[in-house]
Amino acid sequence: SKIILAHLTEMPFPSYTVQMIPLALGAVFSWLGLFTPRTELAFLVISSVFVVVAYLHWALVVIERFCEFLGINCLSIRP
Repeated sequence: SKIILAHLTEMPFPSYTVQMIPLALGAVFSWLGLFTPRTELAFLVISSVFVVVAYLHWALVVIERFCEFLGINCLSIRP
């Protein structure tokens, strides 16, 4: 979806997103040997929640801006 948005707006594709933070942290924690089975599970759950919330926030902002630009309400019909 970010590729499509970058293409539509004729902007460069973002090479970094906030959703990469858990990936980098997981790699560092693994490399340092900080994971036990319990901490790894907790990290995966927290990372999953973080990524879902970050994506939902981004998607809602994009939908809101498109609707504002087009002068329409999302999922409703104006009288």
